[in-house]
Amino acid sequence: MTIILILVIVIVLGAVSFTGSFGRKNQNTETTIEDTGSPSSSDSGIRREKIDTDLVFDSNCILDELGWFEDADAAGESLEDFFDATGVQPYIYFMDYDESLTTDSEKEEYAQQWYEDNIDNEGTFLFIYFAEEDTDNDVGYMYYVCGYDIESVMDEEACELFWDYVDEYWYSDLSTDDMIAEIFNSLAAAIM
Repeated sequence: MTIILILVIVIVLGAVSFTGSFGRKNQNTETTIEDTGSPSSSDSGIRREKIDTDLVFDSNCILDELGWFEDADAAGESLEDFFDATGVQPYIYFMDYDESLTTDSEKEEYAQQWYEDNIDNEGTFLFIYFAEEDTDNDVGYMYYVCGYDIESVMDEEACELFWDYVDEYWYSDLSTDDMIAEIFNSLAAAIM
């Protein structure tokens, strides 16, 4: 009887850990930035295949309303390695403080609508940083939106690793340009 109970618990816990919403705009998560050191898992147990979305890499993939990037064009070009490894087009949006977006759900709806209005494909991983009013001292809200075509690469585990790398590099000594490149290049190395 004890063995059956243990098996039931293992099956239930396994089902819970694999349950989740996948697909566009349902796979999004917030992160709280902490200086936690290294990611909890630096490598994925799953080897993913590069997807073919028929997209050509677009290096004009950084929108920086905060002026945090030294050279947004060069930083965008540095993300080509991630695209080459995964087939996923990254897009980074550092958004200035918007007093009309007061709740997390409003920011999430904004991000989803922004993807709908500004990205004309389903092969993009959009990462939005919503700045707080005190931009230099308060860490803002972070959110991502995945296109339908990339869920085989940017699955739940890959997205968790993305947040791990954000946690690791956000407070590093790297410039914003290098930090973003390191997050995405480390992620590609870990998941592919």
